[in-house]
Amino acid sequence: MKWNLSCVFIFCSFVLPLIHAQCPAECRCLRPGQVDCSGSDVTEIPSSIPQNIRTLQIINTEVTELRDGILQNMTALLILRIEKSELSTIGSNALSNLISLRYLSLSNNKLQKLHSNLFKDLGKLETLILSNNQISRIHSSLLAPLINVKELQLLGNNLQSVPDRAFDQLSGLLKLNLAKNSITNLPAHALDKATKLQTLRLYENQLKGIPVGFLSKLNNLQEIGLYSNQISHLPSDTFSNNPYLQKVFLSSNQITELPKGLFVNLPEVSKLTLYGNAIREIPSDVFGPMPKLRELWLYENQIENLVDNAFSNLSNVQLLILSKNQIHSISTKAFSGLEELLELSLHTNTLTTLDEDVLRNLPKLQNISLQNNKINNLPEGLFTDMSTVMNIQLQNNSLESLPEGIFDSLVHLNEVKLYENPWKCDHDLLPLKKWISQNKNRLGNHSQVVCDNPPFQGMAISELSEEQLTVEISTNFPDTFFTDASSPTIEETLPTSSKDPDLPETNSKSSVTNMGGSASYTSSYELTDAPVERNEETHGQLLGGVVVAIIVLCCVALVSIAIACILYARKKKNHVVLMRMKKQNEA
Repeated sequence: MKWNLSCVFIFCSFVLPLIHAQCPAECRCLRPGQVDCSGSDVTEIPSSIPQNIRTLQIINTEVTELRDGILQNMTALLILRIEKSELSTIGSNALSNLISLRYLSLSNNKLQKLHSNLFKDLGKLETLILSNNQISRIHSSLLAPLINVKELQLLGNNLQSVPDRAFDQLSGLLKLNLAKNSITNLPAHALDKATKLQTLRLYENQLKGIPVGFLSKLNNLQEIGLYSNQISHLPSDTFSNNPYLQKVFLSSNQITELPKGLFVNLPEVSKLTLYGNAIREIPSDVFGPMPKLRELWLYENQIENLVDNAFSNLSNVQLLILSKNQIHSISTKAFSGLEELLELSLHTNTLTTLDEDVLRNLPKLQNISLQNNKINNLPEGLFTDMSTVMNIQLQNNSLESLPEGIFDSLVHLNEVKLYENPWKCDHDLLPLKKWISQNKNRLGNHSQVVCDNPPFQGMAISELSEEQLTVEISTNFPDTFFTDASSPTIEETLPTSSKDPDLPETNSKSSVTNMGGSASYTSSYELTDAPVERNEETHGQLLGGVVVAIIVLCCVALVSIAIACILYARKKKNHVVLMRMKKQNEA
């Protein structure tokens, strides 16, 4: 114990002051063995940096060159970071003799090319970061000395291709990042020797496809990022030898189809993205068992229909996103097997209706999004036994009414959105009007759920009374008054099967009698919810007919009075003449 304390004392008394004494003026040496030469006032790498340091940081500087020999005596150096500077040139021997180096970062500089023997002495290097430079080419032998490298970052450069055997010596490589370059194709056997690779990122390139067998030797691969490329086709065996894959990112490509068996042998997958492609269908044999998959993103594709058992192996998926497609039909058993699904997004498609049993296989569903479709009707039993449903989005569709009791079994319903639909406010809407009146708190802003037909156009359904809807029905009569005894009465024109026992009855009588009183028309009927077409044209014709009838009757009455007066005047004149003749005869 005393010997250890003596060593510490000697180190603090002699070694530490020596290091601090050698610290360059433009650098900081806050800890033993660590030098930080950062800041915009640093324009070149100081030549007086202590040789026995372990860490050297040169960050956010104006350094443009790393000269040969400047670091050659730093044989104990473990970490070298030259980042976010103006570095554009590195001498071919600038990294010579750094035999202990474990971590090298040259990221966020302006490097365009690297000498083929630059890394010849870096046999112990484990991490190499060259991200965000302007490197356009990698020499096939550049990486050969890096036999112990576990992480290689080349993200954000100008690479257009990858040498065929560039990674052959990197047998211990675990993480390779080639994202955000301009790579158009990949050699089929480029990674055959990197058998321990766990993470491969190739996103945001210009890849047109993945060569057959490209991933076949990567038995330990856990993550692959291929999103934001131009991939249009994937071979069916692309992932057949990658049983440990956990994350697969294929979004924002041009994939048109998913071949049979593409995702069959991926039992460890927990993240799979396929959105932003041109996929037209989801065959029933694409997905194998994926017990760890919780989310599946398929929005912004060109899917037109969903077939039975399309997702039957995805038993633990909780979120399924199918929005922004062209889906117009969904088979009854399309969602079969999704027993853990909590949220289903189908918004922004071309659906006009749903099969009554399509949700039967979703016992835990809580949220369903159906907005921005063309739905004009829904079956009465759509939500039967769906007691877990909490939120339904039906806004911006073509619904004029909903079946009575459609929401009755939703005991945990929290919110349903019904606005931006052309609701037809008539007797058929009475059940929905009653439900809205009793559940205003579940509609959010219920004042936005408005009628689309006159005379209630723009009026909130919740503000209408049941009597208003009933009265609106009572103003709709048949187009023609029947005055012939052989013609049917109004009561006969109303189908008896359409009477609603819940609708209040209204008695009405109508009669037409001529001036002579010799002919009359009288009918008595009960008003029901008969399906008489109610529109303004019919109503206008009815009122016009009544007005014409009244005018005709008035004219007939006036003519009759005029004739009576004439006859009376002639009779009186004749009587006067007869009386005069009688008086003359008597005289």
